[in-house]
Amino acid sequence: MKKISLPDYHVHTALCKHACGEPSDYVRRAIEIGLPELGFSDHCPWPAGFDPNYRMFPEEYGKYRKIVEDARKEFPQIPIRYGIELDWVPSGMDEVWENLRTEKFDYLISSVHYVEGFPFDNPDFVQEWKKDGVTEMVWNNYFDSLKKMILDGGFDIIGHFDLPKKFGHIPRNYDQILKSVLPELLDLAANKGVSIEINSAGLRKTAAEIYPSLEILKIARKCGVAICFGSDSHRPEEVGADFDKSLQLAKDAGYTESIRFRERQKIPFPLPELP
Repeated sequence: MKKISLPDYHVHTALCKHACGEPSDYVRRAIEIGLPELGFSDHCPWPAGFDPNYRMFPEEYGKYRKIVEDARKEFPQIPIRYGIELDWVPSGMDEVWENLRTEKFDYLISSVHYVEGFPFDNPDFVQEWKKDGVTEMVWNNYFDSLKKMILDGGFDIIGHFDLPKKFGHIPRNYDQILKSVLPELLDLAANKGVSIEINSAGLRKTAAEIYPSLEILKIARKCGVAICFGSDSHRPEEVGADFDKSLQLAKDAGYTESIRFRERQKIPFPLPELP
């Protein structure tokens, strides 16, 4: 694998029930491929009872905190960042913030995985996409949810920005979305100081494309939205996966710098050269 000097801020653990491997294996992989930082950001267990088959239980959260603490002790040669991936659940965010308010995070990723009760990125429900009108419903509601999520605030990074493309379904009005919806949405993100991640996991899905697309990333750059990088790894070998392609995408969109996070503070740094 080509060594790319970029932090990976989107790494899961087996606590989420759909990842595997020991946390130490993820860190060793990061060191092996020369990453300057690694950030754990497993799925938040709150609101309690929400999507319980794909995240840790609330009573397991102490184990997650200890994973990060133990990794920092075992691997002092690489900064280990403490993050989390929230699900934006309109009716449950008070519970989320109440449970997380004392945690000393380096960053928080916020994501939308459900629209109208449909877990649109879950492979167990992929057949639902074949129903009439589902593609348009998902995409239109998804960006409406992202807007509300940004307005609510409290987080640092929008996760996998165009996630609905995961299984290859693109709406007929996609060009209209790019022209009329996304500039306003990304302007809002810039004004709120919210970053977006360049998430390489899309290359491992049916979409075979990084999240977000080059078209979206160009709009984000024009709007002044900062970027960071994540693999969304659920296996140790996925840490830093395809970061050479992620870096190329950032440069193609016109970006010259990215940001690192420490204790919720953004630290800009110039993008490295491609190997």
